[in-house]
Amino acid sequence: MNICTEFNKKIIDYIENQLTEYEHKKFKEHLQRCKQCQGEYNRVKKLYEILDKDAVILPEQEFFENLKIRVRQKTWVPRKSYIKRILKILVPVFAAVIIFVLLNKPDKTVEMRVPIAALLEDKEIASLGLKGVINEELVSELSVVEQYLSFDVDETIDKLTKEEQAEFIKNLYEKYNIDT
Repeated sequence: MNICTEFNKKIIDYIENQLTEYEHKKFKEHLQRCKQCQGEYNRVKKLYEILDKDAVILPEQEFFENLKIRVRQKTWVPRKSYIKRILKILVPVFAAVIIFVLLNKPDKTVEMRVPIAALLEDKEIASLGLKGVINEELVSELSVVEQYLSFDVDETIDKLTKEEQAEFIKNLYEKYNIDT
């Protein structure tokens, strides 16, 4: 097939007798053997005969030379499908979005209810938290323990007897120096 492509490029030169003797002889031998090139040669030859019969003003010879050069330089490139074009754009965009999402994850935060006074006073716990010693797992374990150790003040007071409640109130007055 590559041989036929080379000969197809030389059909016009063969018809116009612009080949060297060696090329002319080789071309003629190929035409006798190859039916496909014979068909192409006959089509081009008929085109030349029609052009010769027609009284058409032909452009200068330079035009045809330039035309032959341009035709030989052009190669057929199959069009890419629209899906491939779209994928060429979307794949890098999706990759960029995924990278952006993965790199911009919010830092893990731990929320715990602690009185502000305790935070201000306990500098050691704050420094341990900054160093990463206190992590989310430890905080969740401490929260579970805190639920078992904490108690509801109202519930505890309701469980006291009248005498215990009076004693408790008396102790509060004394502790906070409240005059009755």
